[in-house]
Amino acid sequence: LNPGGGGCSENPMEAMDPDTFYFHFKNLWEADNRNESWLCFAVEVIKHHSTVPWKRGVFRNQVDPETHCHAEKCFLSWFCDNTLSPKKNYQVTWYTSWSPCPECAREVAKFLARHSNVMLTIYTARLYYSQYPNYQEGLRRLNEEGVPVEIMDYEDFKYCWENFVYNDGEPFKPWKGLKTNFRSLTRRLREILQ
Repeated sequence: LNPGGGGCSENPMEAMDPDTFYFHFKNLWEADNRNESWLCFAVEVIKHHSTVPWKRGVFRNQVDPETHCHAEKCFLSWFCDNTLSPKKNYQVTWYTSWSPCPECAREVAKFLARHSNVMLTIYTARLYYSQYPNYQEGLRRLNEEGVPVEIMDYEDFKYCWENFVYNDGEPFKPWKGLKTNFRSLTRRLREILQ
């Protein structure tokens, strides 16, 4: 199985540098110049009604013209090739800088339909082209497949800073407008998912 087509084969990074995090995860309402997508993930194995932390890391979309592999497809390709076992149950959590595009939403929904032993939750900093019906439809499809899609709040950004950023022990510094933008984006997502 290679959901991303030929070229999605890289391994995840351990973490990203602070400037990259602040630039790409800032939950701006208008963020047109941020054309990379970043995905931080935590994979836990479910054992006896509790979860055991297992693997975590960071993917970014590959902008190589040959592969042009979105971060979600990079994760699925890596997960299928290196991790997935039919004998285990997984809880996967994504923290993404952008919500999935329609094609990635479709791939993820298909993947989850085939693998009932994988549960996915997506927290996203921003909504990608949320004014377009096909992007809205992608989010609804994930929701219908049982994937909770949520907007990242202060605690989620702080968690990412502490777990996926080379932060040198520096505390997370929230930016102006974080809470206001969180509320606006949450309202918008609710409208889409109704």
